[in-house]
Amino acid sequence: MSVPLSVAVTLGLLFFLSAGLNEQVAEGCTCLQRHPQRVFCESDIVIRAKVIGNVASTLPNLIAYNIKVITTYKPSIKKDIRVIYSTKICGAHLENGEYLLSGNIVDGVMIFGLCDLVWRWDQLSSVQKGNLSMYQRGCVCEITSCTGASCLTKKLQRKCLIGVKKSLSLDYEDALQAVCLPRSDGSCKWQK
Repeated sequence: MSVPLSVAVTLGLLFFLSAGLNEQVAEGCTCLQRHPQRVFCESDIVIRAKVIGNVASTLPNLIAYNIKVITTYKPSIKKDIRVIYSTKICGAHLENGEYLLSGNIVDGVMIFGLCDLVWRWDQLSSVQKGNLSMYQRGCVCEITSCTGASCLTKKLQRKCLIGVKKSLSLDYEDALQAVCLPRSDGSCKWQK
């Protein structure tokens, strides 16, 4: 299948613009630390997939991977995705094996990068694997960082805080094992 140059350029531009819109700030080839639930909620698609190998890319400046989707967490689409793409510069490079992957859909193609979820499946804890099924419900909540006095605020509404471990916030390591979920009163709270 041959892809016109204009489509390839559009895909490339949309990918880089979507990175900026998702507050994915990359300096060099690093990203701001974000909770996986936040990445999940900001992504168009989240899948567990087995990478079978590289394939020839029909799109310039992108690496193509042949995959077999094992589970689709977001959205619940029936489309059979067989090839996914990552940028050559500052993209995530995959080996054969199973991964949890998130990304954006651009012109019907899944594109992922360094700032998306790109985790080897066997390196996720059983708690993290279980949390994946609850992340969608928590997308109405905001997960935000806090420092000092901002961690002590009582008026959180739809926020869960990551910062110095206090009664209202979790440190990042504890937050990785938790889900931010809405409560019946309209507020949000970390749940382990």
